[in-house]
Amino acid sequence: MISNLHPDETKTFYESFDAPIAAFDCGRKCAPYNERGVPFCCDTRHAVPTVYQAEWDYLLANTDLWHLWDAQDIEVKARLREKTPDGMVLIECLGHQHCQRDYRSITCRAFPFFPYLNSAGEFVGLTYYWEYEERCWVISNLGVVTPEYRLQFVEIYDTLLDREAGELMNFGYHSQVMRQVFAERKREIPLMHRDGEVYKITPDDERLHLVNPEDLPKFGPYQIAALMPFPDEQ
Repeated sequence: MISNLHPDETKTFYESFDAPIAAFDCGRKCAPYNERGVPFCCDTRHAVPTVYQAEWDYLLANTDLWHLWDAQDIEVKARLREKTPDGMVLIECLGHQHCQRDYRSITCRAFPFFPYLNSAGEFVGLTYYWEYEERCWVISNLGVVTPEYRLQFVEIYDTLLDREAGELMNFGYHSQVMRQVFAERKREIPLMHRDGEVYKITPDDERLHLVNPEDLPKFGPYQIAALMPFPDEQ
């Protein structure tokens, strides 16, 4: 995975992908629902970041924020390492209260999204890791995602997918699995298209249906919170 990436390129990637997902700290929206009071995306019990080997070399040389991830549970450790693509490293930070935003990994910046590829292998936009639907607040509120973030996401993954066949295969496969899972559940796939609009994809025939992101479903505690009369509880 990007084995020829130089430290200076990593720095350029970080500088080109620094727009926040929302105009506010969305971590404050989900943290109260995590028993640790930590945003789910910053809790390695829920999500363990991966970095490219060259990206890891850059981080080691420039910050003390990160260390290699480890787990006491041998089965969990083996399962995650087996799922980790070749050329990538599982890492863990010092905690969200010590975050150095300039040194967040690409996967941290992208979470909870990944580049969605249709069955023709075309990168058409952003969708999310559906296993986090009941934990990540942003997934239940796609309307807060800023245009700047979406544009930077598309540009960075245009570059990564063009340079790395492994990434193309990885996200192509993940997109295929998502179509299968959502077809079985009789659900449509939310997509933040690269054209700036939001659609739902029918997984069987991949037809796009334009939608208002506010009309998309909410999940878990955010579904309940949305019914409350107080806007700050949503």
